[in-house]
Amino acid sequence: MKSFIIALGVGIASGLPTQPQDGSRLVDELPKLALANITEVKLANVQNRRLDGPFLGVDFPDPSTIWGDDSWKAYGTSSNSKNVPIATSPDTYSWTLTGNDALPNVGSWVDPSDQAIWAPDVQRNDAGVFVMYYTAHQNGGSHCIGVATSDTALGPFTPGDSPLICDSAGGGAIDPSGYDDGVDRWILWKVDGNSLGGASTCHSGTPSGSYSPTPLKIQRVARDATTLLDSAKTILDNEGASNDGVVEAPSLYKIADGNYILFYSAHCYTSDDYDIEYAFSSTIDGAYTNRGILLRTADGKGIYGPGSLDIDPNGRSVVFHGRLQANQGGGVRQLFSAELTLGGGSVSY
Repeated sequence: MKSFIIALGVGIASGLPTQPQDGSRLVDELPKLALANITEVKLANVQNRRLDGPFLGVDFPDPSTIWGDDSWKAYGTSSNSKNVPIATSPDTYSWTLTGNDALPNVGSWVDPSDQAIWAPDVQRNDAGVFVMYYTAHQNGGSHCIGVATSDTALGPFTPGDSPLICDSAGGGAIDPSGYDDGVDRWILWKVDGNSLGGASTCHSGTPSGSYSPTPLKIQRVARDATTLLDSAKTILDNEGASNDGVVEAPSLYKIADGNYILFYSAHCYTSDDYDIEYAFSSTIDGAYTNRGILLRTADGKGIYGPGSLDIDPNGRSVVFHGRLQANQGGGVRQLFSAELTLGGGSVSY
């Protein structure tokens, strides 16, 4: 089993020049994110770790993380005989898979013949209640985003009677992620357009025609984190052939200069081209531009198809998944974690 240390260096200016009138930012104004100083180390000898893993030795796809009830929790896509498996950690560097299922009852609206849960994400609202967003297949419909609540981080979470967000015409709604900017709460998600077919290889049919939209959306929610407000806005979409017509798994954070970083994955999750990318915006629900790649198989770090990065609410710790062998699209996606430093003129793992 391998363990990795990754340093991510970037300078973020606290005062940026005036933006172009089209709302984009000049490339030389932006933080420069790059991976460097990658060293393979023995787990027992790791000190001052910045990124570590893989952990658990089992499948743990699409992880999300939160601090709750005196330890870190990570939640994953259905695996390990659980609808929503949970791992715990005292420090985000050493993880233990629990026997808990955070969502033993997936909800009456979910297709009884397809109970799989994708990409759960947990927030804690102002009343101290843990709120889980999750993806499930609606009975008679497409994939939708559900919401469930619990008084404890380990659950069990109690699902709502109906989904929170659906978009059957667009191909479904998946990959929810919550964010609290200190004033407003938000939910982000992907419209699963590639599931409808088209030129992308990321669907069950034969690629043909043009690339379908897979927009990443954002919408404001009430402080209870369960009530939708206003209308959804598109903040980013795929670029066609250059990313196989897919962007997904959004995760958001506000950086020290007042701008926002959107982390997301692109390409097909079963491909070694799957990666972790980022883009910037000066407003939380504006267009995110100046895209870059943070981590990919081609970087040669022994992590294949890395993706689904999630940032904890404090902006300190991140988790993501990756495979340990090439060309194993259906293989185990293992858990990795890192410490992310934002502010003070830098962003670093």
